[in-house]
Amino acid sequence: MSSTPSNQRTFAANTGLGLKLTPSNSPYPRTPRSPNKPRAFYESGLSLKRIIGTTVSSPTAFDSISSSRTFVYTAGAAAVLCTIDDSSKTSQRFFRARPTAIALSAGLVTSCTPSTPTNIANDGRNRSSVTTLRDSAVPFSPSTPHTNLERGDSPNLKTWTSRERIKAATCVSLSPDGTLLAVGETGYSPRVLIFALQDTSSDTPLVILNEHTFGVRAVAFSPDQKYLASLGTANDGFLYVWSINQRTGAAKLHSSNKCTSFIKQMIWLGSSILTIGTRHVKIWRVEENRSVSPSKRRFALDGTPQPVVVPPSLKTLAGRNVLLGPLVEATFTAIAPISNHKAIVCTEKGDVCLLDDSEGQKLIKLANLGFFITCLAVDIQSRRVRIGGRNGGMKSLMLDELLNPSPPESPKAFSESTSGPDLCAMGYAANSLITFDSNNVIEISSPDSDAADLKMQKVPAHGDSVLGIVLLSPKNKMDAVFLTWSANGTIVFWDLDGNSKGLVKVEVEQLSTGDEDPVNQCQIVRAGKNADFLVTGDKYGVLRVLRIIDPSTQACELETRAHMSDIQDIAIHETKDTTMVASCSRDRTVQLFRLLSSEWVLLQTLDDHSASVCSLFFAENGERLISCSTDRTIHIRQLVKKDAGGQDVIGVVPLRIISLKASPISMAACLADQMGNFVVSLLDRSVAIYEIESGRLISSFRAIDSEGAEAVVLDALVMGRPSCIPGRPTILAGVSTTDKSVRIYDGVTGAFLDREFGHTAAVTDVALLECESEEKILISSGADGTIMIWDLSANKASDLQDSSIGARESSPPKDTPSTRPALRRVLSRAELAEFQRVSPVSTPTGNRSPPRIRRKTSRYGLSSQSPTLALAPPVPPVNSKHFTTTSDDSSIRRGAGRHRSRSPPPAKDMRRPSLASLDSRGRTKSTGNFSEFGSLNMATEQACRTLRAYRKKLLSSESVKEDALKELDQELRLTAVALGEKSLKSKVISETVLAVLDQYSDRLVSMFDEKLRLSKVDSSESVAMVEERPKTAGNPVTSGSSP
Repeated sequence: MSSTPSNQRTFAANTGLGLKLTPSNSPYPRTPRSPNKPRAFYESGLSLKRIIGTTVSSPTAFDSISSSRTFVYTAGAAAVLCTIDDSSKTSQRFFRARPTAIALSAGLVTSCTPSTPTNIANDGRNRSSVTTLRDSAVPFSPSTPHTNLERGDSPNLKTWTSRERIKAATCVSLSPDGTLLAVGETGYSPRVLIFALQDTSSDTPLVILNEHTFGVRAVAFSPDQKYLASLGTANDGFLYVWSINQRTGAAKLHSSNKCTSFIKQMIWLGSSILTIGTRHVKIWRVEENRSVSPSKRRFALDGTPQPVVVPPSLKTLAGRNVLLGPLVEATFTAIAPISNHKAIVCTEKGDVCLLDDSEGQKLIKLANLGFFITCLAVDIQSRRVRIGGRNGGMKSLMLDELLNPSPPESPKAFSESTSGPDLCAMGYAANSLITFDSNNVIEISSPDSDAADLKMQKVPAHGDSVLGIVLLSPKNKMDAVFLTWSANGTIVFWDLDGNSKGLVKVEVEQLSTGDEDPVNQCQIVRAGKNADFLVTGDKYGVLRVLRIIDPSTQACELETRAHMSDIQDIAIHETKDTTMVASCSRDRTVQLFRLLSSEWVLLQTLDDHSASVCSLFFAENGERLISCSTDRTIHIRQLVKKDAGGQDVIGVVPLRIISLKASPISMAACLADQMGNFVVSLLDRSVAIYEIESGRLISSFRAIDSEGAEAVVLDALVMGRPSCIPGRPTILAGVSTTDKSVRIYDGVTGAFLDREFGHTAAVTDVALLECESEEKILISSGADGTIMIWDLSANKASDLQDSSIGARESSPPKDTPSTRPALRRVLSRAELAEFQRVSPVSTPTGNRSPPRIRRKTSRYGLSSQSPTLALAPPVPPVNSKHFTTTSDDSSIRRGAGRHRSRSPPPAKDMRRPSLASLDSRGRTKSTGNFSEFGSLNMATEQACRTLRAYRKKLLSSESVKEDALKELDQELRLTAVALGEKSLKSKVISETVLAVLDQYSDRLVSMFDEKLRLSKVDSSESVAMVEERPKTAGNPVTSGSSP
């Protein structure tokens, strides 16, 4: 477990050292997965099932335990731990960590010792103001300590940047007792990951060390398992020794020093570290931690106590070069210990030497094998040394014979007679010898084989960059599940257990006309039903059809140059009486071939695209041929037949063209009940589903991840079959070259399900295998030469779902208002318009005219009047008890100007005319929309608000004066007449609106009559109120209260 100081600023200040400290773990919790973006049914996501191939290129990428039949090697971004059983079969376990992984020991804090965080990148952001160890040539210096970690500790700082993508594992090391595994990464800001091996495959490391900057070259555990050494590349230039806590597994920095040589291998020689490389052999002494005894307090001459000097906790790793003598120009490539003070060292040119560190450092040359040496393995139990080299050369020597002094031999001539892949690494696991070659093939010797003549069992690999995957029909001649191919024309057939079922070598012709010609390579491979034949296309446009007679015999049926440039895709359609092959190329053409009487005949050349054609397929039982091009179009064609001389002749006619917003990348046909659709991924990072019959867009979505922050371009699309079990999604799988990930989405809704990483180079292809038992397996291939088989079975997810259901049944959550979704009822504009067209009598008035704060206008305004404004007539006094409603307040506020200056309240007497003019001016300035001020629409709205407020006030028990009622009735009738004339002129207001206005006017008048009758009864007046109502044709009455 990593030990991180509780306060690194306090630690740096107390030690007085300018140590290289990386930011501590952030105390803020990480942002959980958004609840709005669940992973639907596949909560557990993809799980790695098997890896075919390795990425071992040096002895540091492999390690084994001599006491057990267990070994580990690198494969892409993962470390594969293999265990050999009694039948020589291997079982795999995988250990890898995402760039944002948090170590299990992230929350533990031990002593104040410099350590590294578990999830903060070691880049310039986090080291901008730190005086680091790399700034000086010594391990530590008395520089001014200062650390500024606020930015690194910020919870909003994303550590997964473009520099921190998935990184390749370059070196591994197993602890002697087989409980810990250390993995080093390459690239910028690499990590050293320490995993616990008690459990199964793990994605969560026990400790994460971020001290290195530019790649980790080698890692190694000490024989007593107290220390872990990690060596950076030449650009990194540092060697660190970490102290491992035996009980908790915590790692803390013990000592370090610079090492800028080009190192080939690093091992522990007893309690020392031995590194070899180009003109380099060096021994590093690791000093044990000594307990500091309390020293006697010392005082100065004047009696003042002197400060006690505390030795630094971080020590210098002392190293000393070994004198090379005549091998001063040699490059040392392999090393293996034979005791605590002796080791066998080999050079690149075949020299075998003995390094003795018991009495001084001595390098003694023992022999010369005559071939280039790349790796070395020593079996102490059988006292045998095996040395491997280039072209598969291997030599076995007895250790005692090699160590016995003999007269010096003359240098042997280099032997190049053997031809084969170079041996990259080798070692012993119990009594079995394991070797790795440059073709990524693993060979394991049988434990009962003769030590001199080993019987090796191969663990196959593709041996080159894998360009694609093709699924085969269940029962085929090769008895395989899928095939893969590489650029050199090698086609390998595989089963799900990683066994090779056969190999086919396709000829790839190379032109030798000049150096500027592109190198030819196999671009695409497709297989027919039952794997009866293979169709291949290369970079020169040559199309080949190979008939597979048996797993070891093939016959070429067709070899023609179908295109002028690269063949991008091939589609095959087979029925009982018809077999067709379609190919597309960068030369903008589509070629259609048909098998007639055991001969392949060209039916038609389609050249209606204006750019490179990138993908095509047959649909609807071979009646449609669909192709997409970088000209941002999808062409749907109809295959038609006609009878010519008693033989069916097939032709292709265009049906429709779909225009896209971006260039297409990949296409795939939908299956089962969605057979009439197809899916296409675009360069704008979107995925669209179209209907074949009509060409219409059914749905589309962005290829984002669970956080929705980053969209990617999906390639190599493959669509699964809809599940017969309700609730399970239709899988849409693809690969992203942006982040080297394999992704799955719901093909119907576009919901993100999961993404996984493992390939360290470009992910080239993906295939989805769906069994009848609802088991789903995803197979991906990468340019790093690895093939990864992922388990997509729904069993884990269903178990998880069942367990969650059981948990909910046992303890049902309480339904509280805080857990319920918030209420929402948003009305559309059409619905709001319906509310505006109803009768004003039923319209609520409480929310339409909210109360506003009354603002008083200052009579001491500083601004001068505009000479164009006319003086308003004096306002007569009004009894305030009749006009105290909300609408009155608002109308008074609108009538009085909105002057903003602070001033004493106005006097209670009559307002002066100048103030009225000033108020009008203030209201004009405060209006938000100057274009509508004073318009008919605004006046209409104001009148409506006034009438609504007045109608509400009529419900009170106050009495109304008779003169005011007459005047209001006359104004309403005149307003109705004016509206009628307005509608006749503008044809805007319909007859329905006029009827509503008349009805409103009649109802309001009836309310006035009832109010007047009640007021007469209350006042006991005896005056008769029989008067004729004013006619509608009368002259309008001018009043200050008119609207």
